[in-house]
Amino acid sequence: MVSNRELFDYWYSQVRFKNETLIAAPGHVETFKLRHDCTNYDQLWKSPAVTQLPGLEQDRTVAVIKYVCTSRVLQRRSTLLRSKITEIEDSYEQLEAERSNFEKIIRRFQQVLFGKVKEAETLQAKIRTLTTENEALKVEAETSKAYTELLEKFETLQKAFEKESKRRKELGKKNQSLGGRVAHTRRFRKERDEARAILLEQKEQIAQLTQLNRTLETQNREMREQLSQLQPQQSLT
Repeated sequence: MVSNRELFDYWYSQVRFKNETLIAAPGHVETFKLRHDCTNYDQLWKSPAVTQLPGLEQDRTVAVIKYVCTSRVLQRRSTLLRSKITEIEDSYEQLEAERSNFEKIIRRFQQVLFGKVKEAETLQAKIRTLTTENEALKVEAETSKAYTELLEKFETLQKAFEKESKRRKELGKKNQSLGGRVAHTRRFRKERDEARAILLEQKEQIAQLTQLNRTLETQNREMREQLSQLQPQQSLT
């Protein structure tokens, strides 16, 4: 009679696996099903080398075959399931890394989009400011123009007044003293010179306002063009 160790080693080496899909099935699989459907258990214990043994020896051998088939298929199942778990964990880590990368990309896109929106809002605000400034300059220019026209009218009237005054002096005011006529003339000449100086200053201011108005209109047009280029990008979202 061979020893239990020798008997165990022999039949352990005779075990063969089949139906690996069932062995690695993630759900519960009963042990007897694994033993019968996933190993050569039935083939081994029904082999002539076993059936020809005497009663007790045959029972001992069948018990050993049952044990080695059961233990080996359970070990195999444990190995396959752990391998599957590792694969799932690796896949999960990869998916988590991809998700993290996608979230970073999405955040970058959101930041870029938010920046473009803020830039467009800033440009719109700047356009509104420039438009208001432009209108204010137009009002100032119109005011200066009206004042200049008033000064020009004043100068025309002043000249007419001086001419009429001179004519009246020549015709009917010979009784006035020479000193009085000179003072009167000097006063009107002073007023005329002051009016002319104011007129020249207003003309210079109008020229400066006109140039500033043109500059603002150019900036306004450029910012509208920039805003029109940003609007198609926002429509994509």
